[in-house]
Amino acid sequence: MRALLTPVLFLPFLLSAQSLVSTAPQQRTALLEDFTGVNCGWCPQGHAVAAGIEAQHPDEVVVVGVHAGGFAVPSAGQPDFRTTEGTAIDAHFTIGGYPAGVINRRLFNGQDDLGRGLWEGAVNEVLGLSSPVNVGVMSSFDAVSRDLTVTVELYYTASSPGGDDYISVLIKEDHLIGWQTDYTNGNNPNYDHTHVLRGYVTSTWGDVVTTTTAGTTVVRTYTFNVPAAWNIANCEVVAFASEYQSEVYQVREVPADGGTTLLIGMLTGTTETFLAGSNGAQSVSTTTLTNMLGASEDYTVTLTSTDAPAGWSAEFVVGGTAYPTSTTLTLADGASEVIDVHITAGPEAAIAHYTLTVASTSEPMAPVLVRKYAVISGVTDLVMTNPQAEPWQPIYMDGLTLAGNNAFAATSRKELIAFGQASALTDVNNIYANISWTFPSITDDLVAVLVPFLDGGGNLMINGQDIGWDQSGDANAYGTPVTQAFYTNYMKATYVADGTTANSQVNFVDADLVFGALPTSAINNVFNGNNYPEEITPIAPAEAIFTYNNVNKKGGLRVQTSNYKLVYMGVGPEQFTDAATALQTIKLSHDWFYGIVGVDELDVAFASLLGQPYPVPTTGLLTLPVSGLEQAAVLRVVDATGRTVQELVVPAHATQVNLDLAAHGNGMYRLVLLGGSRPVTRTVQVQR
Repeated sequence: MRALLTPVLFLPFLLSAQSLVSTAPQQRTALLEDFTGVNCGWCPQGHAVAAGIEAQHPDEVVVVGVHAGGFAVPSAGQPDFRTTEGTAIDAHFTIGGYPAGVINRRLFNGQDDLGRGLWEGAVNEVLGLSSPVNVGVMSSFDAVSRDLTVTVELYYTASSPGGDDYISVLIKEDHLIGWQTDYTNGNNPNYDHTHVLRGYVTSTWGDVVTTTTAGTTVVRTYTFNVPAAWNIANCEVVAFASEYQSEVYQVREVPADGGTTLLIGMLTGTTETFLAGSNGAQSVSTTTLTNMLGASEDYTVTLTSTDAPAGWSAEFVVGGTAYPTSTTLTLADGASEVIDVHITAGPEAAIAHYTLTVASTSEPMAPVLVRKYAVISGVTDLVMTNPQAEPWQPIYMDGLTLAGNNAFAATSRKELIAFGQASALTDVNNIYANISWTFPSITDDLVAVLVPFLDGGGNLMINGQDIGWDQSGDANAYGTPVTQAFYTNYMKATYVADGTTANSQVNFVDADLVFGALPTSAINNVFNGNNYPEEITPIAPAEAIFTYNNVNKKGGLRVQTSNYKLVYMGVGPEQFTDAATALQTIKLSHDWFYGIVGVDELDVAFASLLGQPYPVPTTGLLTLPVSGLEQAAVLRVVDATGRTVQELVVPAHATQVNLDLAAHGNGMYRLVLLGGSRPVTRTVQVQR
């Protein structure tokens, strides 16, 4: 049962009291309607993609699972998650296959339904748009009558471009257990269905709003009698403002029982801050907290980190007083307080994440204000993992450990892009892109970061099946003109064929000076029969590093230009049956990038960059002249047994390096400068 209560139009001055919305302009949030069905074998992949996107953008993405179409028709013993509203919405949009995603009911290249590989890019596009209207929602549930009361509040920061808008309110439920056909992991009779659309509180296409000019506030209250079969503890209320049957401007979700978007205040500034750090240096970010509760309030302010190394430290400063973890601030109505966050990196190379939270003591159910920070310091080698490729990330980490590197870290594609946009990758020499079998394999935003990185002297290893197919122009592929140009002009590859299970082993080219000594490895069935070992043709000056069973079918390449080195494999290392060989591909790429293994030509120009150390012999303190270093390099100190006892980054344009070798004891040491096609060494004796 639905009953529309009194629609109320408030004037802007009434917002001085408590409000569910901010009056400041906000970005759009994303509504992902995932059209699915219990008998859709590819739909679990869509569920995973949606969950990954939601995890990347907490509080910015709302997922609703719409069970509709032929695949949602249950057989005996299967659950029926179909709804009247879901069937109508499915019929309205041009759903051509399942899973399909409709993002903010918006057209992308003329299409309203998108394959799962396009969801992430579409969501990112939506999140980059401003919204003319802010949406707030509050929900309460009467356990006796089972009546749900939902209040929706709109505030227009700009006039709506579509004229009349529509408020839509729906209920979705998590943890509905039942059958799911699954082509990837096997059919599951006890699948955990989440985000399942249960029904609309408003009509299917919403409740009309006719006053949509800047400065207008609209409040609507609705009631809905919840069926006894629904578990209210697992239900959420979703409310959004949109044009009729199209263009969603903003969407919010709250728990059905006691959920609210009550605005306790504002933290002004960038939502996430990405910073470059260095050992002992303090990174500072400033934000301002403003009380918007309509009365004096005590706020609990807390700064936490779950992954900062022990040698790192952080604090926040308010009014000249530093707090390492938490404090309570009292603010009068409308008052503001500046909060400075100080993060000091230690000697350990890492990416550390910190979260500043502000909670209301009088309104514990209200959303907590959050500001996130990520600091990268001392990282020379960075593993980047695509969404859904996370299971294979440890292979890259283990390969770098095998290489003896102690200055590496791992990050997501989203975070790498953010660091690149913040110009925070200055210390990173090499990126290892764990693409695996994911879509889109490469995005325009990623290319926008990788191109200046490579042009500036960085190196890239990029691996995964279907990267080439994704840039092939196939009607089902996700490549764009930008990513296709990157594949050709930077990866130096031409896509030949998708590959089949006939390509069952990787044979490294014996004559290759970097990878030629690696043994042959069979190709594993890690994607449940979906093996597509990519066939490519290297574009000069790139050269093949391995072929498949047929020596005429090439699957990997390496290339060195005047700016960068790059390794590209059309199968991921996770597909190698020989795990040791998989790790060696990472190690040897690392070593080639640093010149530890190299080509025939001795790079005389690079050798001339390193002068003779003095004084020799030394009691410990040593100066090593450097000149003409156009890009960062790595200096290793190796003892007489071949053990690396010290390693540091020599920044571009450095003129000298000062070392203290006293702690390593007497003996002969090699100073190895890595960065050219071959290492440059100098020998020094420590004698005390």
